[in-house]
Amino acid sequence: MKKGLFLGLLAVCLVGTSTAQQKKQATKKEEVKPEEVRQVILSGFEQDQRFLWKLEQDESQKICSQYPSMEAMPAQAIQKVIELENKNITYPQWGIFWGDWKEGKKLVESSRGGRYASYGFSDKPIDKGGNCYACHLIEKGVPGGTMGPQLTGYGKRYGITKENMNSPESLEKLKTVYKIVYNAWHAFPCSSMPRFGYHGALSPEDVMNIATYLLHPESPVNK
Repeated sequence: MKKGLFLGLLAVCLVGTSTAQQKKQATKKEEVKPEEVRQVILSGFEQDQRFLWKLEQDESQKICSQYPSMEAMPAQAIQKVIELENKNITYPQWGIFWGDWKEGKKLVESSRGGRYASYGFSDKPIDKGGNCYACHLIEKGVPGGTMGPQLTGYGKRYGITKENMNSPESLEKLKTVYKIVYNAWHAFPCSSMPRFGYHGALSPEDVMNIATYLLHPESPVNK
C-alpha cells in the first residue's frame, strides 16, 4: 500500500512539473529584432514607395524608440531630446503677437490635418487641421478626448485678461503655448502629441492662431 501511495505521489509531482514547464515555455516571449520589424513594414511599400521616407527616424525618434515610456528614460536621454527639439522650433515672421483666434478655432476643430485624398494618394495633404478634439476637452459643453489635458478655460488659468494680454508676461505665456503646439517634444519628450510645426502639418502662423484661440479672453475657450 505504501509503495502504491509513493508511486501515486511521484506521478502527481511529475505531472505538475511537466505542466509548470509547459506553462513557462508557453509564456516565454520570443525576442523580435528591430531589423525584422523593419523588414515586415518595408514589405508594405512594395507597391507604392512614395511614403517610404516615413520609416527614417530623426535623432529624437531613435532615442525615444529605445525606451517603453518617458518614465523609463534616463535623465540624459530626456535632456538630449529636449535640446534637439528646442532647436526645431521656428516662429511666425511677425514674432510673438496675438493671432486670429477665429482661424485657430477652425484649425482646432478640423479633423482633416495631414489627411491624404480618400481615393488614391496625392503628394500633399488636401487640407490643414489639428484634430485637437480627438485628445482634448476644449470648449465647454463640446465633446472631446481625454488622452491629453483638459484645455477648457486655458487662458483664464494662465490669468490672461483684456487688460493685461499685451503685457510682457502674457506674451511670454503665449510663446510657451505656441512652443507646445508647434513641437510638444521640446517640453514633453516622446509625447503622443504630434509635432505639428516640425513636421510641417501646420505653419507657424497656424500654430500661433491655435495658441491665440486657447488663450485669448474673447475666445469661447475662456467663456
